[in-house]
Amino acid sequence: MLTTVGNNNSKTLASTKTFNKTLEIKLKEYIKEENRRLVIGPFQSLAKFTAFSGIVSLIFEVRFFTQHSVEVYISRLASVLIAFLLLLLSNSKFGKRHPVLLIHVLLISIVATFGLMIYLYPNTLIFNSHIISLIIFTAALFLSWEVSNQIVVAIYYNMVFAASILFNSKTVYMLPNMIESVILVLVISVMAIVASYINYRLRHESLMKGYEVALSEKKFRNIFENSAEGVFQISSKGKFLTVNPAFVKMHGYSNEEEIMRLNMINDLFVRQSDWELLSKLLEKQGKVRNYRVQFRKKDGSEITVRMNVRINIEEDETMFYEGSIQDITQQVQAENERQKALEALRQEKLKADTAAKKAQQESNYKTKFLANMSHEVRTPMNSVMGFLTLIENDLFENTDELKSFARDARFAAESLLDIINNILDISKIEAGKMELDEAEFDIRNEIHRVMSIIGQTAKQKSLTVEESIDENVPNILIGDPTRYRQIILNLLSNAVKFTEYGKISLSVKLNSKTANYAELLTTVEDTGHGIPSEKLQLLFEPYVQVKSKKGKKEGTGLGLVISKEFIKLMHGEIKVESKVGVGSKFIFTVKMRLQNSESFDKLSQEMPSVVEAVSDNGFDENVVEKPGTSKTTELKKRILLVEDNPISQNLEMKILKEVGYDVEAVSNGHEAIEAIKTGTFDIALMDVEMTDMDGITATKKVREMPGKVGSLPIIAVTAHSSMKDREKCLAAGMDDYIAKPINIHFLKLTIDQWLNTNR
Repeated sequence: MLTTVGNNNSKTLASTKTFNKTLEIKLKEYIKEENRRLVIGPFQSLAKFTAFSGIVSLIFEVRFFTQHSVEVYISRLASVLIAFLLLLLSNSKFGKRHPVLLIHVLLISIVATFGLMIYLYPNTLIFNSHIISLIIFTAALFLSWEVSNQIVVAIYYNMVFAASILFNSKTVYMLPNMIESVILVLVISVMAIVASYINYRLRHESLMKGYEVALSEKKFRNIFENSAEGVFQISSKGKFLTVNPAFVKMHGYSNEEEIMRLNMINDLFVRQSDWELLSKLLEKQGKVRNYRVQFRKKDGSEITVRMNVRINIEEDETMFYEGSIQDITQQVQAENERQKALEALRQEKLKADTAAKKAQQESNYKTKFLANMSHEVRTPMNSVMGFLTLIENDLFENTDELKSFARDARFAAESLLDIINNILDISKIEAGKMELDEAEFDIRNEIHRVMSIIGQTAKQKSLTVEESIDENVPNILIGDPTRYRQIILNLLSNAVKFTEYGKISLSVKLNSKTANYAELLTTVEDTGHGIPSEKLQLLFEPYVQVKSKKGKKEGTGLGLVISKEFIKLMHGEIKVESKVGVGSKFIFTVKMRLQNSESFDKLSQEMPSVVEAVSDNGFDENVVEKPGTSKTTELKKRILLVEDNPISQNLEMKILKEVGYDVEAVSNGHEAIEAIKTGTFDIALMDVEMTDMDGITATKKVREMPGKVGSLPIIAVTAHSSMKDREKCLAAGMDDYIAKPINIHFLKLTIDQWLNTNR
């Protein structure tokens, strides 16, 4: 096998050498032939000039040089006759094949004539030497032949010149400037050789390029004539300028003349809209590749072709289109068949690609946030751990300081929770998973809730908070109340944070309204220290924290980014106006639906609202209802706590017992089912995510139980807090939903509501 491969390589190498050698021979023949052809014209001009100058010399020199008039007449006449004879001979086959020989004969006759004049009249040495040198030098430039020919000319030119001097009388040596004339002849000879060399090299390079162009043109012509693709050129109006045989055959015509009478736009395009689109693309891009279109053949049938077209503009600014087409009718048919067979596989691949892309995006997100949010997470965590360490080691002086430590630890934990929520929100946004929920809500209630939350912080800084809601704003809207409330809360929180004195105002107006939608214009304005104009563009950039006037960074820098994304999802925009020392104004629009939906009505029926039980002023966090202060706690209602995390289980049991309930805890879904079967519980708090049996499965099994046990109120307690998670829990048969971390007041309110309802 190795021997066979070696033989094949040797044959290939030999074939390559033979091809290169053949190419060199052809190139030499081409250059030789072109040199012969190109030298004929200059030779004929030189012959005509020689004949003309000889006739002029016959008229004037014979009269002037009377001493040797016969010799002069004969030499000049011979030169003229030779020139005429060579001129006639140059038009014959012999002359065209041997133009260099004719040139040498002509130059020898000219040199001999001038040599004779120098011999007969030595005193004309300087004049004739100059004239003949000029003729020889001009011929070297004019002829552009090989330098070897010019060397031969220099030899016999100098030999004749030398002979005319040597055979002359000694008086020639006494002529003034005689030595200079000899030197000039020699110098001119050398210069003529150099000039001939340079001129020849330039002509040779030109011939080389011409040869390459000729080969390229021949190659293009072969490709054009033998190409399997149809090649065409048309005017801007569709008139054919050029077509190749493949184009003619592809459309069912017998010869080029038939198709040249057609108009490509009107006669070949099946749909004029295809040409209109193609022309627009060409105007915009200059060229179009792989454009599929239907063409009409001579017999009326249609073919699908793939076009590659471009605009070409000539030097006279004439524009035309040129390109190629390929018949892909069978290919399109095969593609359609394959498409049906591969559709199921494509769908599966799409699912796999989507899952992989989703995983990659989530991985990139985690890496990015771990790098950027480390400091923001560690700061409140440090406070939480620090205060808890102080409490654990009894490093407090009295009960008030203990409460202060606990309160500060809770504040730090709440700050940490805000950061975590922001991280979750921005991760969903960047991963393209953020979706808005839709529910009917009272916008005035949502505004009041925000104002009650922000009011406590503003009161601590002695800031006035004003609220204004236009009476034209509808009470009931359909949208995502949580996200709308979060936008306003973010803006108001920033306003309070960066305002030292003065007031903060919130206004909501109806910007526009249609039959189905209302566009709200919300404005948050403060009297803070303002934002420099050069930093305004950084406000909505991820991870960018604009420093306060004290140079201190506050917050994670994600609140405004998240707000902007929520506003975009609500088909709105946000802008900011600010002046240093005066204050800032944030203005945004959102769109809400007006029409009611059955899904919203059903959802509101399945999810009893507990918001109404919360006062506008919010909960007083310093008051926790003790056992015995309500009917619910006096009856010592029994609660089943299903929680697989020991720490969370201890915490929740402590909270529930402190507010007056009798609590029993289990650690998985199986134990929960067995405990509920006893019928001794009034309500169950069910963790959703558990390792053994999750809360969803356990709830479904409980709902399958007969009698009162199967209808036991079950409240989901989970760290998942989206509307979809809520709907999933309700669909499994749970009665309500509480998101972690647990707010003790909201927890008690929800439990009491279901206990009272169940009673």
